[in-house]
Amino acid sequence: MTGPLIWYAAYGSNLCRERFLRYLQGGPVPGSTAIQSGARDPSPPRDDRRHELPGTLYFAGRSITWNGGGVAYLDVGDPLPVPALGRVWLISLTQLEDVYRQENREPEVVSIDLDRLLEGGSAQPSQGAYGRLVVLEPIDDIPVITFTAPGRRTDRNPPHQSYRTIIARGLTESWGIDRAAADRYLDALS
Repeated sequence: MTGPLIWYAAYGSNLCRERFLRYLQGGPVPGSTAIQSGARDPSPPRDDRRHELPGTLYFAGRSITWNGGGVAYLDVGDPLPVPALGRVWLISLTQLEDVYRQENREPEVVSIDLDRLLEGGSAQPSQGAYGRLVVLEPIDDIPVITFTAPGRRTDRNPPHQSYRTIIARGLTESWGIDRAAADRYLDALS
């Protein structure tokens, strides 16, 4: 791995290990029409943990790769009664840059100035759908960073079943809940 280690905080389809590894190793995304290019460093994450995220999860937009359904966004700092269940992945800064590039469909790597980001708490180096980088509370003195929409999206749209299935898989993997509990959680958000 190259660069300092960070925790990348995921809350949508990246809760699912198989799906997240496509950002690192490349290949077709299960349940989706997307094919990821992979990272410069395809090493698997060093660790992962379930992690409750500060804010509200909601679905918006119309994803071509997820059959026209909405995709997950995190409204950081705006908690509602339903907690945002997430998963953190311990990866390098270089890998984070490559995940960010792919999430935002950027043709080139977007360099992340980690010191500046940590100092400011957030940054928006891309105009993409997940262009806003947000710093969360550190875990074990390691920075936690997530991506979300540049602003609160108003084009709410429930997720397609294919997207829900991948999120539910990630929830069962990381939170140890069964599919029925994962569906109840997703229903409460929708």
